[in-house]
Amino acid sequence: MPVHNAEKYLKDAIDSILNQTYTNFELILISDGSSKIKTIIESYNDPRIRLLDNKENTGLAKVRNLGIREAKTEYIAWLDADDISHPHRLEKQVKLLDNHPEIGICGTWVKTIGTEISHKWRYPTNPEFIRGRMLFDNPLATSSVMLRKRILSEQNQYFDINYAEDYDLWERLSCCCKITNIPKILTFYRLHENQTSKTNICQLRSSVWNIRERQIKKLNILYSDSEKQVHQKIGDWRFDGSKDFVSLAHAWLLKLQKANSEIHVYTEPAFTHVLAERWFFVCRAATGLGFITWLMYWNSPLRKYNEYYKHIYIFTKCFLKR
Repeated sequence: MPVHNAEKYLKDAIDSILNQTYTNFELILISDGSSKIKTIIESYNDPRIRLLDNKENTGLAKVRNLGIREAKTEYIAWLDADDISHPHRLEKQVKLLDNHPEIGICGTWVKTIGTEISHKWRYPTNPEFIRGRMLFDNPLATSSVMLRKRILSEQNQYFDINYAEDYDLWERLSCCCKITNIPKILTFYRLHENQTSKTNICQLRSSVWNIRERQIKKLNILYSDSEKQVHQKIGDWRFDGSKDFVSLAHAWLLKLQKANSEIHVYTEPAFTHVLAERWFFVCRAATGLGFITWLMYWNSPLRKYNEYYKHIYIFTKCFLKR
């Protein structure tokens, strides 16, 4: 648990771990230039707590790497100091990893807290689908992750300070181990103004593109500036709903599918299911165009890989518009 400017929420985070139904763990708290952490920790009398004190702020990636090196257990789990774990989180993740040696990383579904309206993030569970989706975004919440320490040591993999450190590491590891998510809300992710993702948005967008670009290059694709912009929007779930965007997005998704059919970077048909999911959301944002969108959606070969209810949704929305 890294701690930097989250003292306001730290006690709730610690309590959520100490009150787990699974009790055989060590809680490593790493102060990243946090002045108040000692006072808070002194209020606990639990031998499972260990404090590592960085006098100066060194950054989240370095702190997480320190935690990896200090951990002596078979499994490593993360929780940021402003988030909360469900009481059964560790128990369910340990059980899954114990029973499925082929799985290297396990996350969970997430519910947001800290704002008036909460959201549920239902991440995918299929390992092949998850790897394919890494081309667009990060289908793991770091505060929900538990993994086998050996996959880090064997592959010599750590968080990279030059990238969106969690997305970058999970994508690299997805090439050498299977990743899944438990389809239950076992992590509560706090939204507030001081989060790193909000305060360093420009740097984050740049590093996210670098992660996407290296995967596109594995497919031996040469892309134009307009295709880059389309991929960024699709990856960020930013669909403008215009006919031109729908056409450009469709052409780009088919280009990705064709490249993978030749290079076989991602497992099929899981990868095409990833593309079809994005195609659905592209069209969903454009249902205001009416039956133009319906025809574009229905005539796409990607449509065949979507569930039937998605066809009904697009048709109904387009019909109501008309």
